[in-house]
Amino acid sequence: MARKKLKPSLPTQGAAFAVPLEDHRYSVCRVLLDASSEQSKQWKSETILVAGSAWIGVNVPNADEPALRPILRLNHHSWRGRSNVLWVSGQPPDDFIPIGSIQPTSEEQAIPSPSFGGWETFALQPLAQWRWDNERDTVRAEDLIRETKDAERGENAQREREEYLSRITLEQLRDRRFFGHWKDYPPANAIRASRDLMTRTVQRLIELGPGASPDARMAVLQQCIESFNQLDAEMSFIETTEREDICQEFEAVVHACGLGAHKDLADEWREW
Repeated sequence: MARKKLKPSLPTQGAAFAVPLEDHRYSVCRVLLDASSEQSKQWKSETILVAGSAWIGVNVPNADEPALRPILRLNHHSWRGRSNVLWVSGQPPDDFIPIGSIQPTSEEQAIPSPSFGGWETFALQPLAQWRWDNERDTVRAEDLIRETKDAERGENAQREREEYLSRITLEQLRDRRFFGHWKDYPPANAIRASRDLMTRTVQRLIELGPGASPDARMAVLQQCIESFNQLDAEMSFIETTEREDICQEFEAVVHACGLGAHKDLADEWREW
């Protein structure tokens, strides 16, 4: 019988890594609290608390260098002096280089961090802060260009969305695979239930017929959102992304049944 492949354990307290930056320099991150700590149990999966160093250098450093210990504080853009400390899960990226151990102090372990993030943060934030401190005018010019392009894309997307909503019909939605990009989350049973609910809602509106009163159509729409309330009460799966997805799909149904004049209709009944 083949042996079951063991899941790699997460880095332990003190483990330190040299982190390659985009400009070919290095920073460092290190583990303040590992998955055995009481604090890590607030998360549903194995999680460790990791801090990013304020140090940046051209070579991979030794863990015993004192300059690696100060934790980076972020004040670029909208950051307000927050420590670059995050809860993360999973193994560090393959290009993160183990350099030894930098054991945290009790004060470092007590740094408040309610945020969960990814290892890539420790490659992005040091360079972003360095550029803010040393190339701020250039950074602001780049930000302006990016913001202008984002605004143009947003305007184009809004126009396309409005055109889509003006054309969509219930018959087109009848065969739609709602929430087609939901895969790893929500859980499979929540995905199935959500898709079934949207499909049943569309079918009920079709069965009402084109002569149905606005009140009759509104009642079907209200039941749809109240059913999502019940689903979420049972399965607790609607977070920010899921809420936006449901509201977007629901908006298409609202327009398809002729009630598009009602804006943000889901907000009147949703509890999520």
